[in-house]
Amino acid sequence: MNIVVLCGGNGTRLWPLSRKKLPKQFLPLVNDKTMFQNTLLRFEHLKTDFRYQKPIEINKFIIICNKEHHFIVEEQIKELNLKEDYMIITEPMGRDTAAAVATAALNGSHDDVSLVVPCDHIFNDEEFCNVVKIGYNTYVENAVITFGISPKYPETGYGYIELGENFETLCFTEKPDADTAEGYCKNGCHVWNAGVFMFQNKTMLKCFEKYAMSTLTPCLEASMKSLGTCENKTIHLGMEEFSKCPEISIDYAIMENLTKDKETDVKAMTISYHNKWSDIGSFKVLSEECENDENGNVKKGDVVTYDTKNCYIESDKATVATVGLEDLVIVNTRDALLVSHKDKSQDVKKVLKEFNDSHSDLKVVHAKAYRPWGWYINVEGNDHSGYKVKRIGVYPGKRLSLQSHNNRSEHWVVTKGKARVQLNEEFIEMGPNDHVYIPVTALHRMENIGDEMVEFVETQIGDYLGEDDIVRYEDDFGRA
Repeated sequence: MNIVVLCGGNGTRLWPLSRKKLPKQFLPLVNDKTMFQNTLLRFEHLKTDFRYQKPIEINKFIIICNKEHHFIVEEQIKELNLKEDYMIITEPMGRDTAAAVATAALNGSHDDVSLVVPCDHIFNDEEFCNVVKIGYNTYVENAVITFGISPKYPETGYGYIELGENFETLCFTEKPDADTAEGYCKNGCHVWNAGVFMFQNKTMLKCFEKYAMSTLTPCLEASMKSLGTCENKTIHLGMEEFSKCPEISIDYAIMENLTKDKETDVKAMTISYHNKWSDIGSFKVLSEECENDENGNVKKGDVVTYDTKNCYIESDKATVATVGLEDLVIVNTRDALLVSHKDKSQDVKKVLKEFNDSHSDLKVVHAKAYRPWGWYINVEGNDHSGYKVKRIGVYPGKRLSLQSHNNRSEHWVVTKGKARVQLNEEFIEMGPNDHVYIPVTALHRMENIGDEMVEFVETQIGDYLGEDDIVRYEDDFGRA
């Protein structure tokens, strides 16, 4: 079996924790591992026996992510020391789940079984894997299997699957209104759509050939174009070809057509899962998955409460103190503060639409922004303040691009580690308390030549200090 992990999505309902450059799936929300890492570890349970169902050997993980996130995926995989093989497929832009599933099927052997899973869901891992084993060992031949969640309440934010006899999938319904959802919960014939699918690749490709050639053809062309760009188990799909894919979900592109097709020999089946499940779609849901104190509060960071009940409070820097509060979400980051009622936390993404141009970066990047070579933190100043101060960290063995700036000079002071700085044609070795001045338009680069992080303070001076004022001449990570 190949485990196909879908890593798309921006997680806007968990802002300011989740942002475009570092969305929720790559954050440690419920334990010390990220949601993505927990997803990879989940499938250790496939390798054990269950009710006469044979264990499943994992052939490889196929991780499909946005091109901007592939270095995060690589780092988080390395932290786990995975025994299994893996492949990272990067999408130049998001095209929803149909394109991702087609790409995964094209990049595995035709007879392989693929299990497609989102990377940001929570299950009872052992029980979920037991349900997968039943589908794999009993029903997967010439079938597309979905896994449905027994509904606990009439949720209008999820899609539903109607079940027939003998696990038959009758139809898919997208996010119903409240009355319809209540009826679905009562009739016992509907389950929540978890977005989990299992099939032999040849079966899914047959479905794409019949129902969604407009998606399959550009995915095939983008995969063929990528053959010359493979590097370190990473495939970068061709941008021009992949951009021709329609933006459509696998539910609409394949499953709705398959369940309506009376002449197909491919079976559509749904297996129900009756245990813990969550997609961490809001702070209210997140608070239910985290450890609570005796007053029902989730407290992360330096948080002090008095007469406070059922609140989610998180701070990554400053002390947060609360008095006389109930049912609130308070998230305090280096550059943004969110205060919301728990019952309105689904609407966090709506407030982002109220942001003006001066707030645009807050939706995209954290104050501590991660890059393939390390990270930086904006300490003081902005693009137009005349100066900006940053803390910058560089991983061992990594280096920034060779670059210049047209609008600013920079002063670097090393605070930790052993570095080599290129300044035009000169190379300078530096350690803690050493400093260097980078004039406007000078070629420069910082490289970590030691075994620990290099950290330095960068002070920028100039009329414009935006991140786009960079001319790159060489880059280890293929950035233009």
